[in-house]
Amino acid sequence: MSPNDNLTSQSNLAPTGRLGFRGRHATPEERAHVFEAFFFEGDRRRPYLEQFLILMLLSAAIAAFGLSNDSAAVVIGAMLVAPLMTPILGTAASVVQGWGRRIVESLGIVLAGAAVAITVGIVIAFIEPRLTSGAPLPGELLARTKPNMTDLAIALAAGAAGAFVTVRSEASSALPGVGIAVALVPPLATVGMTLGLGETRLAAGALLLFSTNLVAIILAGGIVFTLAGFAAYRDQGGERRARIVAFILFGTVILFALPLGSHGLQQFQNGRLQAKVMEATRTWAPDLDLQSVELDSDGDRLLVEVMLTGSYEPPPAPGLATALAGEFGRPVTVDVVFVPVDRAVSDAT
Repeated sequence: MSPNDNLTSQSNLAPTGRLGFRGRHATPEERAHVFEAFFFEGDRRRPYLEQFLILMLLSAAIAAFGLSNDSAAVVIGAMLVAPLMTPILGTAASVVQGWGRRIVESLGIVLAGAAVAITVGIVIAFIEPRLTSGAPLPGELLARTKPNMTDLAIALAAGAAGAFVTVRSEASSALPGVGIAVALVPPLATVGMTLGLGETRLAAGALLLFSTNLVAIILAGGIVFTLAGFAAYRDQGGERRARIVAFILFGTVILFALPLGSHGLQQFQNGRLQAKVMEATRTWAPDLDLQSVELDSDGDRLLVEVMLTGSYEPPPAPGLATALAGEFGRPVTVDVVFVPVDRAVSDAT
C-alpha cells in the first residue's frame, strides 16, 4: 500500500466533527493533492532531496551576495528560489494529521537546509570584499538581525497564505508572493555571515528571526489545514497527537512573542537615543558627514560610536561626550571613527 493509499483510506473513518470552511471534510482527492505537494516518499524522495540541496545552496548564495551588496532586489530573488516553504508546510500538515514520523522528517529537512544556508553565509563572509574591508555592515544585512512583532505577524499571515494556496489549487499563482512575504533564507545567510565576522549578537538576532518565522508558519498553516477539513481522524491516536503538538506550537509562539516584544521596545528606545545622538553630533561637527551611529551600554554608562567622513579633522571627542551626558543625564563614552576624504576643487575658464 502506498502512502497515498493510506491517506485516502482514512476518508472512511469517523471524522472528529470539525468542518472545513466549505462545510465538510476534505475529500480523499484533496488529501492526496496535499500529500503529493508536501511529502516525497519512495522513488520520489531522492530526486526531491537532491533538488532541495541544490536550491538551498543557490538561494543561500544569492541571499548572501544580495545582503553583502545591500541589494533588496537580489535578496527578493533568493526568496523566490528558496525551497524551505515546502517542508515547513509539510510539517504543519503532519501536525494536524498527528503524523509523528513525518513531522520529524519534515523538520529534519528544514534544519538540514538551515545548516546549508548558514555554512554558505560563513564562507561568503570570508571572501566578500565588502565584508572583509572593515566598512560598516550593509543595511539589508542589519535589518535581518533586529526582529520584532511585525515579523511575527508577517510570518503568521504567510503561513496561512501558503496553506490556503495549497488547498485551493486555483490560487496557486500566489505562492511565489508568499515566498517573498516571509524571509526564510536571508536570515539564515545573515546568521552565517555575522558568525563569520565574529558578530555573535547579530547572529543571535537573525537566528531568532528565522526561528520565529518557522514556528509561526507551522502554527498558521496548521490552523488553515484544520479549517479546510484536513484535521486528524480518530485513528491510532492521531487526533490526540495533533492536539498535543498544536498546543506545544502555540506555546512556542507565545514564548517567541515575549522576546520579540521586548526587542521591539528596545529598538524604539534605541531609535530615540540614536536620533538625539545624531542631532548632537551634527551640532558638534557641522562640517563633517555623519555616516553611522552605534549604541551600546555598560551598566548605566552609554557607549556611543560615531563614524564621520570629511576633509577636516573632527573636534575633540570629549566635547561630544559632555554634550551627550548633559542630554541623557548619564555617563557617556564616545568613540569617534574618522575617515578623511580628499576633495579637489578646480576652476576652468
